[in-house]
Amino acid sequence: MVLTGAPKPAFYDGLLQQSTIPDQVPETVNGWRSVEADGVNLLPSEAFIACNQFFVPSSNAVAFENRWANRTSKLKECEGFISFSMLRRDIKAKGHGVSPMGEEEPTYVSTTVWKDRQAFENWKNGNAFKEAHAEKKGEEPKEQPQQPPAPLWSKPPVPVFYESTLVISSPDGA
Repeated sequence: MVLTGAPKPAFYDGLLQQSTIPDQVPETVNGWRSVEADGVNLLPSEAFIACNQFFVPSSNAVAFENRWANRTSKLKECEGFISFSMLRRDIKAKGHGVSPMGEEEPTYVSTTVWKDRQAFENWKNGNAFKEAHAEKKGEEPKEQPQQPPAPLWSKPPVPVFYESTLVISSPDGA
C-alpha cells in the first residue's frame, strides 16, 4: 500500500478549455495506450504540464472568472502548445472521502500541456506570455505608468509542474 489513509478527492468544474489538433494519435487498447514497459526503467516523458494554483476568495470569484474569460489567448500560436484548462473547485461535491475545503487548498487551477519543457520555456520567455500578462489592448497609454489590476487572490499563485507519460489524445484534441 502506497497511501497513508483513504484518498481525499477534489472535484473541479471545467470553465475554459482550449486545445490543438494532434499531428498523430497513438494506438490505444481498451482505452489505454499500448506501450512497452520493462518494470525497471521509467517510461519516457511525452508531455510537460504546467499548473498554477489560485487561491481566490468567493467575493472575487466572478471578477477572476471574467478576467480569464475576456483575455486574449495566443497559446494556439505557440510551438509545442497542446491544451489549456481553467478549473474551478467544486465545493458542493458530496461523496466517499470528500472533506470540506480548507484555506490552504486552491479554488482554481489553470493547466497547460506542452510537447515538452522546452516548448513551455519558449512560451514563458516569449512575446505571447508578455502580451497575455500586459495591459489590455485598446487602452490608451497614459503619461503616468498605469497600476496593474489588483490581484483577485488571497495569496500569489503557486506553480506546479509535471512530466507526463502515456498521453492519450483524440483526433479532435485534448
